[in-house]
Amino acid sequence: MGLLDTLQQVINSATAPSAQQIDAVTREAPKDQLGHGVAEAFRSKETPPFAEMVGSLFDKATPEQRTAMLNAIVEKLGPGALAGVAGGALAGHEGVATPSIPLDKASQISTRDVRDVVNAAETGEPGIMDRMGQFYAEHPELVKTLGAGALMIALAKIKSNLGR
Repeated sequence: MGLLDTLQQVINSATAPSAQQIDAVTREAPKDQLGHGVAEAFRSKETPPFAEMVGSLFDKATPEQRTAMLNAIVEKLGPGALAGVAGGALAGHEGVATPSIPLDKASQISTRDVRDVVNAAETGEPGIMDRMGQFYAEHPELVKTLGAGALMIALAKIKSNLGR
């Protein structure tokens, strides 16, 4: 079964996609389309707020994925953007010219802090949802943790883009 067939089967189904279907899509879909679909799920009014979704995904990530996720969030923020966020724990790591957040520091960040950081990033960086969508495309095992509603939105968007 091809990618479009799998997507059509998922969309026509009245149930959440199976783990095998999600694996097939994340394996076969072009990474840019997978990232775009996830970003659209983040933007949707039918899913929880963006910061809440990223916080939930952060909870389910490995320590290495958490570190990479935090670095992806803060890489385009301006200096000082995080001084008053998350107790200042990530201040000084904003932007590409600053040191990356190390694993030990990332492991000390709570889900609540992540939501605060994402809210700050969303305010200061309009492309954050697209960047996080691409992050998840590079870590397809995390796409499975989006939740049924967000997954359906992401998969429908992928199908729509590929079917053109």
